[in-house]
Amino acid sequence: MISAYIMPHPPIARPSVGRGEEKKIQNTLDAYRKASEMIREDAPETIVVISPHNLMYRDAFYIAKGTKYRESLAQFGAPGDCLELDYDTELSDEIAKLFEENGIPAVYDERGEGRPDHGTAVPLLFVNEAYSRYRVVRIAPCLLENEDLLLAGQLIERAAAHVGRKMVFLASGDLSHKLKKDGPYGLAPEGPEFDAQITRAMRNGDLEAFCGFDDEFLDCAAECGLPGFIMMAGALSDYEIFPDFLSYEGTFGVGYAICAYRCRDRYVKLAEESVGTFVRTGRTMRVPKGLPASMTETEAGVFVSIHKKNGDLRGCIGTILPCYSCVAEEVIRLAVEACSADPRFAPVREDELDGLEINVDVLSTPEPAERNMLDAKRYGVIVTSGYRRGLLLPDLEGVDTPEEQIDISLRKAGIFPGEPYSIERFTVERHT
Repeated sequence: MISAYIMPHPPIARPSVGRGEEKKIQNTLDAYRKASEMIREDAPETIVVISPHNLMYRDAFYIAKGTKYRESLAQFGAPGDCLELDYDTELSDEIAKLFEENGIPAVYDERGEGRPDHGTAVPLLFVNEAYSRYRVVRIAPCLLENEDLLLAGQLIERAAAHVGRKMVFLASGDLSHKLKKDGPYGLAPEGPEFDAQITRAMRNGDLEAFCGFDDEFLDCAAECGLPGFIMMAGALSDYEIFPDFLSYEGTFGVGYAICAYRCRDRYVKLAEESVGTFVRTGRTMRVPKGLPASMTETEAGVFVSIHKKNGDLRGCIGTILPCYSCVAEEVIRLAVEACSADPRFAPVREDELDGLEINVDVLSTPEPAERNMLDAKRYGVIVTSGYRRGLLLPDLEGVDTPEEQIDISLRKAGIFPGEPYSIERFTVERHT
């Protein structure tokens, strides 16, 4: 994941609908365009939009299925203000699979097509003014517990890592609808208080605060975006974040906030710190404090790959099964080995550090498989014959079929044609 954004979705912000009234929220318009330029600079392959105006269920997430997303603001008198985007079916398929595997209830079908969804349309119409070379995934939040919302966000991020997708996460939602007596929904004291608390949390990057509101307070505040914001917090849980709060306005009695979150992958950062520490001092660093539980309380096989910025490999070492106490220690130790003990390369020198790029692949536990259970993009392959074992990561350039995966893995293992062997498959969370 490259970055994440909170954006509102007032149709009146579009000149085709506002007809001059949009100028009363000029700060919001300016922030939309700044955020859109930031997205253009990031050049994502896919934007995942969480919208409460998509087809929404109380007790299940909705994932839109299809090939083309077509939307306009016709319901607001502006049929010419329209979008046509391709769906990222590979990513939405993976999200649906992970939701099912982790017990998260979801509906994945085409029932949401043809239903107006200005929660998706309004932000993307602004984005498209700056950048349109992306596909889209549309998901509606639901009214499950915060823990489920957080996990759903984590699984969306994990799905993007599985398929190697450069993704932007966009949580579409207005804040309180009860900010003014003369507003469309009137005034409640909880309205301005909610907006003050949530925008403070946005500014400070305090995403845990999104889960700290009382249900009765939220009902009185009449907000619509918080479930999507919590999902975004889940998606960002493995990242170091850098918030850029762009605007807040409540001109029409409804709160509109735009905040951008640049993010740095904690796995990659940890590997970079490990390599830098070892090359400069000869010491292996300890696991630092403050890492997420996914890094300190779980074990997994890990591959650390070091490349020069021109793409040439500079070192790669990995484990199929965990060898250390947690994923974080696995990353630290393997980063040291990749930069110093790969027999194909001389150890990395200090004057090389600024010219290197590091990737971290976290492996799922391998499971037995047959050829017809393989998918070269989704699954890596392990072949074993006696003590000989060969592994190939998934979604590698130039390796398009399971047959190619197996042939390469057999050659790496030194298993000759006609010898018996077993097959295992695994998934990878790719951190770049």
